[in-house]
Amino acid sequence: MPPPRFGLEGHVAALEQVSPRVTSMRIAVDGPPLAIAPGQYVALTLPEQEPRDYSLSWRSTPGLLEFFVHDHGSGASRFIAERLRVRDRVFLDGPFGTMGLSLAHPGPLLCIASSTGIGPVMAIAEAAGELHPAREVQVYWGATNAEDLFLIDDIASAVPPEGSLILSAEDGEPDSAVIRPGTPLDAVVMDHQSLEGWAVVAAGPPRMVEVAALLVESLGLPMEAFHADAFFTQKDKQSPHGR
Repeated sequence: MPPPRFGLEGHVAALEQVSPRVTSMRIAVDGPPLAIAPGQYVALTLPEQEPRDYSLSWRSTPGLLEFFVHDHGSGASRFIAERLRVRDRVFLDGPFGTMGLSLAHPGPLLCIASSTGIGPVMAIAEAAGELHPAREVQVYWGATNAEDLFLIDDIASAVPPEGSLILSAEDGEPDSAVIRPGTPLDAVVMDHQSLEGWAVVAAGPPRMVEVAALLVESLGLPMEAFHADAFFTQKDKQSPHGR
């Protein structure tokens, strides 16, 4: 893992609405490029906001970092959706996180993402294919609403040649051949009776990550082969179970 750097500055280079509730936020880093590893995150301080952790998408480069932000209707996510502007100055520390350690596993890789968790998960999946072209990589990605499954073509093109992308949505149609109804964990249960020999990465809301850990352990996965990143909202952090 690259060592973190502190007190860095940058600015908002681009803002793009990629779904009704998700914004792509790109931050240009001032000075030397930032060394990053797949699946990592940075602590980002936006104007008028407290520092928050944001995971890097697979489209990030050392000089231009991309983050997907789901608008939860309040706090920093609403600020990004409504008030953040291109050229606004930001401060950042990082990168942090060890999800990339899953790449050391030589066997097949199962990737589980909910909502904007697809950003770091696809970074892991793409890197796995580059390191081991013959490695089996399965990506399970879901959202509450099918319309919030964004950039599907870009994501599909980043899946390794020997990999697969399985989409799901809680409002999905039962007879759909493209988007399964339910959650990504429902799809994993449908497709796998055992995960012995696999490595698993998961990113998304804390409850999804918690249930994913229990699920994969029940399917024979040792916990040292499970790597996760839970996305905590401000409401999560204020609860007794928040990070």
